[in-house]
Amino acid sequence: MTNLFFWAFLILVIGGLASVLSRPEKIYEYPHFMAAVFAVFILPQAVSLLRFPGAAPEEAVRRVMGMTCLCLGACLVGYRRSRTLNQNQSRAATGAINQDKLLLAGLVFVGCGFVFSFVLARIEVQTSELGGWTGPATIYAFFQQLCYPGFAICFMVALRQPTSFSLAATILASLVPIQSVIFGRREPAALFAMIVGLTLYFQLRLRPSCWLIATCMGLAMLAIPATATYRRYQLDQDWDAVRQVDWIGNFRDFLTGESVLELRNAAMLIEATGRSGEYELGAGYWNHLVFRYIPAQILGPKFKEMLMIERPREGLERELAAMGYVNPAGSTVTGMGDSFQQFGYCGCLFFAALGLGFRFLWRATAPSTALFAQLLYMQSCTSAMRAVTHWTLDFLPGFLYSVIFLGLAAWYARPTSKFDMSIPTTAYRRGRRPSPKRPPAPAHPPHFPSALATMKISIAPPKPPPNRRYSSE
Repeated sequence: MTNLFFWAFLILVIGGLASVLSRPEKIYEYPHFMAAVFAVFILPQAVSLLRFPGAAPEEAVRRVMGMTCLCLGACLVGYRRSRTLNQNQSRAATGAINQDKLLLAGLVFVGCGFVFSFVLARIEVQTSELGGWTGPATIYAFFQQLCYPGFAICFMVALRQPTSFSLAATILASLVPIQSVIFGRREPAALFAMIVGLTLYFQLRLRPSCWLIATCMGLAMLAIPATATYRRYQLDQDWDAVRQVDWIGNFRDFLTGESVLELRNAAMLIEATGRSGEYELGAGYWNHLVFRYIPAQILGPKFKEMLMIERPREGLERELAAMGYVNPAGSTVTGMGDSFQQFGYCGCLFFAALGLGFRFLWRATAPSTALFAQLLYMQSCTSAMRAVTHWTLDFLPGFLYSVIFLGLAAWYARPTSKFDMSIPTTAYRRGRRPSPKRPPAPAHPPHFPSALATMKISIAPPKPPPNRRYSSE
């Protein structure tokens, strides 16, 4: 049964990527880029887990493979079942935006990114028992992430209104994201790539080639197993060792030997949750929102704990201890693990719900003036990817983050008159604004005299009666 689930998963991955061969731009749509994430991140781990289950019992491997099939299938089905937008929803998501004001808002975001990156580099970051950040560093990191929507705004405006100022702002905004990529951060690298690709597609309709997509997927598949080694060498500034990293050899060892696998963490969490029966029933999503948006340094830890929903975890921890398993430091449980912890196998419906939302967003990005919808779609794509690679608990805080700050930027850049709006690129380049269209004259019912005057009617005089001669007998 486990092998059957694996082959079903492989078929779903191929099915999600098949249409990309004929239409490469589909890689930007939700079910297809999610299939790519499953192929790059989950598929090699599934192969390694089947060959080297380690501490995971056979039942745990079977369960995690079944849950993986359900989650990917929900991505494909949920996107197909989405409804069309009505007029009010489309207007709310595609309102016009003043690009000059939007660029200023983007520069403010970039400035926040630089300032808080500078602060983070000069403080000692505190970590919790689970390996995550805690203390003031979490607040600084919260605002440091504004550099990514700032870069997206600057790059979009530079393509629509190419001036020396907008181009310089784009180059400046790209420094922090590029630095994160150099440091080996996987999520910033994916976000940077999606921003560049989607912006080129939305503004210039520049489609990626199939070869480029296949190359990026192959490089990502090789880089993920070697990320930890690269980070270690990079922190030690051993650049000779970085250049000598055997990417192909690391990937081969990843498949042919027992390695640290996030999918194994998911298998153990699913097995322990199934044995204990302690499902959180959605409490984890609320608790994670409180954890991300309620600062204990300002409001106090007691107030923060009071807002959280307590769920029993003794049984879960007891089952994990009985199996003698502890998650390796720095590893995650994947979206399959934590969605099962919330609702069991029904947790896959979370990915179907994402499909409904992303279908709405994708349709909203179609108009050329839908800058807010396009920016929100870019920022949300990596949150959806993180729901697979890390946990689904992160999606709602990440999506809310994008809605709040991009919404503030769109509110600031809202047009104040009928001329103050987002207009086509060609009009900006010619240095003119399009004149407003004059409304058509109202149609009135025709009046008989005026209508008769416009008619070409020729009335001939009556002919005289013929002369008749009458004779009398």
